[in-house]
Amino acid sequence: MTADVDRLAMIRLFEEIRAAFPQLSMRLNEQHEHVDLYMEIPQQPGLAFAINLNLQADELHLSAGAYWLRWFPCTRPEIVEGYRDVVHGLISGVYRIREQHRGGRAFKAELQKPSAGGWETIDMSHWWAWPFPRHIVERVLQNS
Repeated sequence: MTADVDRLAMIRLFEEIRAAFPQLSMRLNEQHEHVDLYMEIPQQPGLAFAINLNLQADELHLSAGAYWLRWFPCTRPEIVEGYRDVVHGLISGVYRIREQHRGGRAFKAELQKPSAGGWETIDMSHWWAWPFPRHIVERVLQNS
């Protein structure tokens, strides 16, 4: 972890997320061997998909399904607030992840929020994929 990052503030952030959803089981590991902080939120009643949150140096990470988000530097309050908003949005079901698969493999995952009767993509993960087969399967991860 970089010297600028307030470790206690990041622990409080993860604890705030856990406290906001007391009905869900979340495991916080402050001594993870590969990252500075690690919180696993497994799929369970009340959560339709697993979510992983972690801190790596000055980067906050979130992964769910094929989607992976990295926000940095977490020394900026607006970055921490945006991260908190996305995590709360995914858990509450306000936000969703729209995945696209080709040949059984995800090649695109979009983080979306509601917008004027539809959905607005606010961030995206994507990977190189062969153009064949052309058939694209879409999967939406949204908590209810």
